Amino acid sequence: MSKIAAVIVIGILGLVAFIYFTMDFPFSLERKDFEEEYEIEQKWDLPNRLEEISGMDFVDDERMAAIQDEEGIIFIYNLLSKKIEQEIKFGKSGDYEGLALIGNNAYVLRSDGVIFEVQHYLDENKKVTKHETFIKAKHNAEGLCADLKNNRLLIAVKDRDPLSNNTKGIYAFDLETKKLLQTPAYAIDLEDPIFSDVKRKNKLMVMMPSEVNINPVTGEIYITDGRNPKLLVLSPNGESKKLYLLKREKFYQPEGIAFKKNGELFISNEGHSDPANILRVNLN
Repeated sequence: MSKIAAVIVIGILGLVAFIYFTMDFPFSLERKDFEEEYEIEQKWDLPNRLEEISGMDFVDDERMAAIQDEEGIIFIYNLLSKKIEQEIKFGKSGDYEGLALIGNNAYVLRSDGVIFEVQHYLDENKKVTKHETFIKAKHNAEGLCADLKNNRLLIAVKDRDPLSNNTKGIYAFDLETKKLLQTPAYAIDLEDPIFSDVKRKNKLMVMMPSEVNINPVTGEIYITDGRNPKLLVLSPNGESKKLYLLKREKFYQPEGIAFKKNGELFISNEGHSDPANILRVNLN
């Protein structure tokens, strides 16, 4: 073997070793090492404008408000006609990751922790106000939902928690003071035994929240992980209750959670080779 060929072989082996020891594979590559504990009852393939859907919430039983992570637009998608029926511009292009509706107001989360409050979002005379928080781009905020019982929004941090390397916090934004509270309302313990089936080399990748929402019937907190598809359910007081591992071929990148008032669960996925979608899911 010539010296050049030997160098090439060594280089390739080194690259393979680097990828293996630095990438975090949470499950087997075939992703057949667990049983599905859910059923997909209905599927909506979304138009190209929503290819990178990153957050959603119900306007009513027939319409879903949604955002995608590149445009400052709230899309109103009709589940019956399967069409976008309205586009509401609220800001410039940016990395928008979460959406919550409360009455006539919409709240949109940007990944650097900025919250856009869009008052009377369905009207022509809407008003947009920006609220800064202590969450920054390096923390990568991705989840947002309304906690009506406590008059607040909940924000989930995806990458690095501002306070700890051992937890991922879910922070509360007080709707009266318009301030983000320093102490997390809930904290996901990255060493919780509930993650025992999740193989990882980097602890921060055990759970990388992409969305958070509250089941209106049970009060349980639902959190998706878009990078390594799974769904974590917490009790109303924040204790870990159940972890659902999701098949990537069905949940390519779960980024949004929405509930109907009766507790029906909807999960959105960004597109890849297939269109982005919204799934109505029944958990076993």
